[in-house]
Amino acid sequence: MIEIPVELGERRYPIAIGHGLARLLSDVLSGFRGRKVLVVSSPRVWGLHGTTVSRGLAGLAPGKPVLIADGERHKTRATLDRLHDAFLARGLARDGVVVAVGGGVVGDIAGFAAATYMRGVAWVGLPTTLLAMVDSSIGGKVGVNHPKAKNLLGAFHQPRAVVVDPDFLATLPAREVRSGAYEIVKYGILGDRSLFRALQASPPDLRQWGRAELENAIATSCRIKADVVERDERERNLRKTLNLGHTLGHALETVTQYRRFTHGEAVGWGLVGAAFIARGRGLASATCDAIASTVDGLGPRPKISDLAPKAILAAVARDKKAEAGRVPFILPTAIGRVAIRPDVTRAEIRRAVKVMAGREALLG
Repeated sequence: MIEIPVELGERRYPIAIGHGLARLLSDVLSGFRGRKVLVVSSPRVWGLHGTTVSRGLAGLAPGKPVLIADGERHKTRATLDRLHDAFLARGLARDGVVVAVGGGVVGDIAGFAAATYMRGVAWVGLPTTLLAMVDSSIGGKVGVNHPKAKNLLGAFHQPRAVVVDPDFLATLPAREVRSGAYEIVKYGILGDRSLFRALQASPPDLRQWGRAELENAIATSCRIKADVVERDERERNLRKTLNLGHTLGHALETVTQYRRFTHGEAVGWGLVGAAFIARGRGLASATCDAIASTVDGLGPRPKISDLAPKAILAAVARDKKAEAGRVPFILPTAIGRVAIRPDVTRAEIRRAVKVMAGREALLG
């Protein structure tokens, strides 16, 4: 087992990574014995993994899980209300523990419900998708979407532990594996050239990666994110760099009402767009093509050529990261280095969208 601490003082917590950990949850989470434990998951995830998780948690007596609809379009205030009602009906008290079993959507909603119930109860992340394992389960960002902007309603509420079992990925569709791989590309660009090179050389969908390669990619991504969160928990400056690819990505999700792209696919497009904006500024001419080809090499993504640039620009303007009317972009300057740029213009974004649409032929 690999254990990566997220050092946040009294909010410190471990990220435990290892094949088969879901079968050992009562031991890994032994510190919660004697407290009421309530599991939140989705019907599909629970159908696939409920037996394993229930057996793993048997020593903590979690009872019947609360199941919510999965997918970004269900990450809403209505679903949040359902969870609050369920917490109350199940008698969850201030010393209770919420265990989120699923992908990023389940983790975001369950974590936000925990943050806002009785002014905050403990929660634990048990991510079942590659994207959630390397990104959304770590760092304490929880929330729900607003119809006009992604993750507009949220909080910082750190988990008490994150347990990553790569065995869950055996049932993950190829499209969802790609979604997580795009986020791993982001971490390679942010801070690990070896990880980026491994993704450059990987087959589509990370096919043929062995257990060790996959575990190493997950652990490296988690270490990078943990380091950033430790240094800037509340996203005052450095943590903004984790939004590489997300500004355009969130806009694409919003204008398609969260129905066309997985989050990772949208981030993949956003990485391509950020690279071309950087090249237009002379920041990354040597690495732009490497980023775009690495993203493309992981497999196809849904098209964007039929989306109106005006709608994308409007969605970018509503981004929750906007400051003084401007949305800061994270632009790659080299593999392993990025810059925060608050002055990206509408014309630059429009040109990037045009370039992104032109790459659809390469993916076809």
